Formats: sequence, structure tokens, C-alpha cells
Amino acid sequence: MSTVRVRLLTAIIAASAAYIPTSVTAQTRTVASGLDTPWDLEWGPDGAIWVTERPGRVSRVDVATGLVTLVGEIKVTEVSESGLMGMAFHPDFASQPYVYLAHSYRALFGIGNRLIRMRYVGGRLTDLETLLDDIPGAGNHNGSRLAIGPDRMLYMTTGDAGDGSRSQDRSSLAGKVLRLTLDGKPAPGNPFGNAVWSYGHRNPQGIAFQAGTNALYVAEHGPSEADEVNLVEPGRNYGWPEVRGACDADAERVFCSANQVMEPVAEFTPTLGVAGAAFVARDTLLVTALSGRVLLRITLTPDGRRAAAVERLHAGEFGRIRGSSRRCGGAGSLGVLLASAVPARRAAGANPAAVLRTE
Repeated sequence: MSTVRVRLLTAIIAASAAYIPTSVTAQTRTVASGLDTPWDLEWGPDGAIWVTERPGRVSRVDVATGLVTLVGEIKVTEVSESGLMGMAFHPDFASQPYVYLAHSYRALFGIGNRLIRMRYVGGRLTDLETLLDDIPGAGNHNGSRLAIGPDRMLYMTTGDAGDGSRSQDRSSLAGKVLRLTLDGKPAPGNPFGNAVWSYGHRNPQGIAFQAGTNALYVAEHGPSEADEVNLVEPGRNYGWPEVRGACDADAERVFCSANQVMEPVAEFTPTLGVAGAAFVARDTLLVTALSGRVLLRITLTPDGRRAAAVERLHAGEFGRIRGSSRRCGGAGSLGVLLASAVPARRAAGANPAAVLRTE
């Protein structure tokens, strides 16, 4: 494992309404440093920035001072893409201070993934509970992002763990978007009577809900082509491994017709390694990219089913951009976090890894 140096940057964006307008200007400044392979980051209910690091650490960053405080360490199996991943907060955090986390562990026959929750008490995470385990894991195609939906259910993305057949198997937890109660049980109303909300995914790592419509979008890695941004609907098939991107090859058209495959809102070839996702306006979705080292600003059509425009921001400036999160502030301002990680062995003089905050 290579150590990763991270800067935490602040970018200031003026917003005159409830959402950031299409045209923005930004400034950046360093806030904090010293994180190792940050994977997810969220604005916490306590006003701090919470960050997961893949080796197993959870930290809080004081926005005003840049102080990084370790609040918990989880024993994980970190092999390539596996380790500590997604994070979410209980919607009633003040009275039920639960933090939900997804992480990898050493299973009997390789790597597994599980969903846990911990209580935040006295500045530390404690009382670890396993809510769901035996999710197939691997050193690649490993997922996994978490989000609390407007319906107060917990949504979890999972990768196919290197076996595409799992994605089409509705009894498998791999290659899916899962919908769970806040106790980790299959949510009522799920289309197949289990935890599965949608299937046919390869490796979704970004998840975001659209304000106003409550529509769910995920960003997922393609193979050598066709990274996808998908509008997720319950019970729908997203095609992997039979379909890559749109249903535009003869064999894909046959499969799509027979299986009611949902085509992507946007796709990217060659792949960019799309990762984190966050809405900054009702029709504007920000998606981060790892190998592409770029921030994608996607403007959706009015029905939300296609990309009307895609802009590439900060190309090559901040290294591999992974995570994103948003919050609303006073006077219509909006904060967005973007996390990236670049190995410390990178050539001297190159721009180090960055976590950006836009507001």
C-alpha cells in the first residue's frame, strides 16, 4: 500500500439562489493535510467534515481550523480497492448518533464486504454493530457507497466483485443497489422481496438523490469503455455484463428488449473512473473521476433521463478525484466536498492530492 498525501482545499463559490448557477467562479486554499487514501467524505450533522480513509480510519475535520481528529478505527482488509469505503449518518443523529460504514474483511474464501453502524459518543465511535455481511468483495469492482434516502431508508451500492454473473443474479448482493431499513434489514416495498433495489450493475461508486423529485442516480465504472451515470428505478436491470453503456449493438438490443434494460443517462468512453456524485442544482449533477482526474458537471434534461450537456472542470488539477458531498448553508449558499488521492511517490512539483470544498 502506498501512502497518500492529501490537501484539504476550500473553493468559494457565490450563489444567489438556492442552487449554484451554471456559471461559477472558484478560489481554493489548503485547509488540512495528512490523510491516507481518503475514500468517502460527508458534511456531518455536527458541522464538521467527516472522512473515511481506506486503511480503516474515520476522522473529523474542523472546517475553521483544519484540525483533523481521529474518531474511530475499524479493522479492515485493504487489498487494492478493498478497505473502508462509504459512510452515512442516521437522519435523527442528534438523538440517535449512528454512523453507518461499509468495509471489507477477510472472509473464509477471500474478501467480503459488510455494513456496520457505530455510535458517536464523547468524540469517539463505539459500539460497533454488524448489520449486513457476506456481501461478495474483491480487490476490484468492490463498491461501495452509502446514502440515506428521502424515504429514510439506507441505500448501498455494491460491485460485482469481479464476477459479472452476480450482477444478473437477483439473489446475490453483488452488482446491486440495495435498499435497507436503518437497522440493515431489507426495506419494505423492495421489488424482489429481498434487499435488492436494482441489479445489473458493475461497480457503482457514486450515489445521489435529486431534490424535488427524490430520483436516485448512481455513477459506476465501466470496463475499458462506457462508464455510466444511471437513473435508478426499482426493479430495473442495468444490463451488466451483457450490456456496456447504451443498447447499441445487435446482441445488446436483443438482451435489452428481453430484460427491460434501463439505458444510462450519460456514458463515457474511454472510461474516466467515475466515482462520487452530488447534486448542486435540481438539473445539475457533479460526478468525480479517478483515472480521468476531472470533475464532470452534468446538466440533465427536464425529465432527468438524459444528459443535456457535460462540462469537464478542473481537468488534471487535483489528481484522482473520488468523493463528493453537499450541504446547504445560509442565504442560499451550497457546500460541495471533493476528495482525491495521489501517491506520495508522484514526481516532485506535481500538484498533490486534494479534497476541495466549494461554498
